[in-house]
Amino acid sequence: MKKQKNRRYRNAKISEYKFKKVVWFFAQNLTVREAAKRIKLSEPTIANIYMRLRMKLKTNGMFNFQIADAKERPAQAIWGPKHRGAPEAHKELHEIETISRIVAAHNFRYVEKLKVSDPEQWDRAVQIYLSNRKTGRYNMFELLPEGTLSEDGEKQRQLDPSEANPNSIILINEKMVDPNAAFFRYLWQLLLKSPL
Repeated sequence: MKKQKNRRYRNAKISEYKFKKVVWFFAQNLTVREAAKRIKLSEPTIANIYMRLRMKLKTNGMFNFQIADAKERPAQAIWGPKHRGAPEAHKELHEIETISRIVAAHNFRYVEKLKVSDPEQWDRAVQIYLSNRKTGRYNMFELLPEGTLSEDGEKQRQLDPSEANPNSIILINEKMVDPNAAFFRYLWQLLLKSPL
């Protein structure tokens, strides 16, 4: 039996790696033409994937409502009567995409737990810690092992790599969310549960 090469796009003729790039471009709100310039796929292929992603948001997304016939349209004021020249028949899909982008930015923060005892995970934690000193994008805490308390009597403390307990877990929370990255995380999870 032939192994499926793309878990998120059934019967795909492109690899999951290329598909992931297209989903990233969609999440970044790039036009079909801009996405085609960055990846070796035709504009019709990318346009088809974009439209299928919008349909997936409508059928399997976080909302289950019909807005096609609604007089007061929830996202109309945000993207206006036309969205990049979208035909009237597709405006509902663009509205659902807009609403999903907004909600994902509030609900799909980046959170990661890394073990100090795992060399690869620890290297990643240190790398994020060093880059975070410039950006301030993350809150990084050391969750101390059971039965260990910080000097303040707490079970966790701000991460200081020079004092990290070898049995601790590093908790990384995004405090300044990149809305496009949050939307991508949401889409990527959705496509794993319900592929195109």
